[in-house]
Amino acid sequence: MEMFEIPFSILAFLITLWITSFFATLMGAKKADTVWVLMAWSVSLLLSIVVLVGLNFIGLDQTITLVLTYFIPFVIFTFVYKVLNKMNWAAAITTNITVISVGVIAMVMVIISVGKPLDKTIISLASDAGLLLDNTSIVTVAEEEEEYEEEVLLTDQDLLSEKVIAALERQKKRREQAYNAPKFQLVSVQRANGAIGYRVRLLRNNGHVLEGLLSTIENEEFIVKQTLQGGVATIPIAISSVKKLEVYR
Repeated sequence: MEMFEIPFSILAFLITLWITSFFATLMGAKKADTVWVLMAWSVSLLLSIVVLVGLNFIGLDQTITLVLTYFIPFVIFTFVYKVLNKMNWAAAITTNITVISVGVIAMVMVIISVGKPLDKTIISLASDAGLLLDNTSIVTVAEEEEEYEEEVLLTDQDLLSEKVIAALERQKKRREQAYNAPKFQLVSVQRANGAIGYRVRLLRNNGHVLEGLLSTIENEEFIVKQTLQGGVATIPIAISSVKKLEVYR
């Protein structure tokens, strides 16, 4: 609908111009044709711009400047209506107020016609026109609620009952307690096949202790590998000479 914004604006301008001319005629203006009304608008607008530009160089208080920004054009438009359109002061003031009212209504109709949000558009126009004393951004109530709405994140535990959560906690504790650090565990020599590939510690009948990796069992011998400074040594140990076998796991 934004493509119709300019045509609708021109149509609203022409309607406002015609209503002003018609109302000026009712108020007894001697020069109330649309051409004279358009000329009055042009002259008033030019004079208002000149005065307001000069007002900016004076450096008045912000509130006073804001009031004068809208009071001075009203006075200038009223004066031009009286002089150029040949009407008395009461008629000029009434015509000026009517033009403002009709213009506001026409502007609202254009905003609605092009599909723009009325509240945001009016706030934006007021801000651009200087009706707001500061540049603080203004948001609607819906926007504030959306901005400050706290996002809620649900986890799996939020969807479980208290009994299920308690059971999961107990299971977790059992798993933590069941974990044992690796250590040497005593196994029988007859079950030595289960120790192949593990680190073992052998206590021999003569009291000597040998520690290494149990590589395999061949010909009634334990084949143990030890890492030495010169490399890896493979040591065969007779099973009959082993008094005790420990596996590190």
